[in-house]
Amino acid sequence: MRNKIERRMEFIVEQQAKNTIDIQKLHEAQAELTRKHRHLTEALTTVVGMVGKLAEAQERTDEQLSKLTNKQADTDDRLNVLIGVVERYFSKNGQKPKSKRTSSRNTLTKRPRKK
Repeated sequence: MRNKIERRMEFIVEQQAKNTIDIQKLHEAQAELTRKHRHLTEALTTVVGMVGKLAEAQERTDEQLSKLTNKQADTDDRLNVLIGVVERYFSKNGQKPKSKRTSSRNTLTKRPRKK
């Protein structure tokens, strides 16, 4: 009977040793996971900051593009006016229009157009 008790005690001691080793491995694994979690948290914080800066830059780009679009429309309008002037100038069969200024006073005079 004593032999049986000793075997049970050895079994219990062996199980306790295995449990101690398993607990140590779990502590090491937890420490590694904690380190990785901290690293991922820092990386995520960096990415969130970058996304915020990117969103701000996109807003500035949108504003600049809007301004550029408006200026382009103004340029188109002015170019269309210039094109109209040039077309009217050359639509008279390639003839240069006569000057509308008088030689003595440099004032505009109205002359009837030839058709």
